[in-house]
Amino acid sequence: MIILDVKKTAGMFGDRSRPWFLLFTLNRERQEIRRYLQADPFVASEPGLGKADYWAVQFDCGLKLSFEAFHDSSCALVSADLPCAQHVERHLEHWGKFLVDVSDQFVEDRDFAIRRFSADLPELNELKSYQVWRQGDDGNQVRVGLRTTKRDAECWVAEFENYHHKQIYWVSRD
Repeated sequence: MIILDVKKTAGMFGDRSRPWFLLFTLNRERQEIRRYLQADPFVASEPGLGKADYWAVQFDCGLKLSFEAFHDSSCALVSADLPCAQHVERHLEHWGKFLVDVSDQFVEDRDFAIRRFSADLPELNELKSYQVWRQGDDGNQVRVGLRTTKRDAECWVAEFENYHHKQIYWVSRD
């Protein structure tokens, strides 16, 4: 995991050439997030809301997350550069029981952002277009998991291959 410069990366402060999608609230104190990320936050004052800590990170697979934690709150907002909640959950599985999926509350915002940015970011048109497959020792091919983004599917395959099983895993366009 790489810590990114929030002022250059996260849409709320920096690069607005791609959207960020609010997917979860994380019921953890900002100090715990800071310890997990092992990084100092960018601190900003939000009118009427007070101070907030901000972080942005990128995982090896390319997934980018931003965290927003207000000082007077015991939870944070988690946004991603693609609206793929299952991918975020897998990377934050240690916080699984503290993540609350709020993506369905922002469907109109998500759909607007997808329409607005889809010409420049074709991956937004292919959010559930890829499938992970496995071929077992017996030669049978089976689907693994749900249809998802290309990045998420490739991340799954990389994770499975790290287990060094005899099965073969691959991604195909569904």
